[in-house]
Amino acid sequence: MKMQYQKQANIKKKEISEIERLSEGLEDYIVLQDGHIVTKKVSSAFDDLMILTYDEALQSYPALFNELVNVKHPSSDAYQYNFDECNSGLLLYLPKKKRISKPLHIFYVATTEEFTHNTFLYLEQESELNYFEHLFSDAVGSYSYVSNAIVHEAANLTYGALSNLGKDVASYVYRNASVDRYGISKYSLADVGDAIQLMYQTINLNGEYASGTSKTIAITSGVQEARYETLLEHNALYSEGYIEHYGVANNESALIFEGIGQINKGMKQSIARQQNHGIVLGEKARLDANPLLLIDEYDVIASHGAAIGKIDDDELYYLMSRGLTEKAAQRLIINGFLSPVMSLLETDTLKNMFLKRVEEKTL
Repeated sequence: MKMQYQKQANIKKKEISEIERLSEGLEDYIVLQDGHIVTKKVSSAFDDLMILTYDEALQSYPALFNELVNVKHPSSDAYQYNFDECNSGLLLYLPKKKRISKPLHIFYVATTEEFTHNTFLYLEQESELNYFEHLFSDAVGSYSYVSNAIVHEAANLTYGALSNLGKDVASYVYRNASVDRYGISKYSLADVGDAIQLMYQTINLNGEYASGTSKTIAITSGVQEARYETLLEHNALYSEGYIEHYGVANNESALIFEGIGQINKGMKQSIARQQNHGIVLGEKARLDANPLLLIDEYDVIASHGAAIGKIDDDELYYLMSRGLTEKAAQRLIINGFLSPVMSLLETDTLKNMFLKRVEEKTL
């Protein structure tokens, strides 16, 4: 892996002023722009968390990266390109038995034509981290983002993400977690941007009683195309994996969800469940949900389901009969549908931004 950091940050006022506005009210946050930490406001609650850019981490702690060799990932050219051409990166390392319940927000801002970033989360045994990332770019070009998480025995990772990339951006996002015995990883991912989007999410349950949850919320509009693929693979006994997809497709956009719950042979008494929910607003919009179970063991619990369609006419009529306009009723239904992400947004500013983007993309 080679790092190609710029010698100095090319800070654009428009992007930074927007991030400053969104970070108002947050207690702990970092702004990383084009590979450089430009703002760092972190309280003493995070004294045990090591935070390093990749060039610092590779020089000081190269042994940590050896475990990434054994992490399963899609054999795609885009993934390999990200590692070969990385020009931005961050390492978060939490030692054994250190628990931090407060969320840490990190804004990944791209102002260059080609942003290629890696984040590495490393949780030692019995540690706990609450991490929330914001992906932001209004530049013209590509936004390639990869994160890998190593969750050791009895560690707990809560991972939130909000993506708001501009319409002139082509985005590739891959998030991977490797979870050991009794480890827990909970991912809640929301995308309200306008970029052409390809997102992979993989959780490898590698230890007994390991648990993984992936919840994805996405909204597409205009002629936008977006695809989200989620894989939870059971490589150990008694492991639990849950996939939830929520989507809204408007105008002439295309939104595709593909979820795979894979229980390998011998992984008895494992649980794999999957749910897909979608609302189609535009006459020419397309929303596909492709749930898949790959089960190579009998003594397991597995299920999947999908409910895709237009807004229920009875629900709409009921709300309108109570005095709401059609648009207000539709907005209320959509906001309720997307409510799982609202609880993750700490400030009114972030909640209002999310609701504004939902309204812009759906009404």
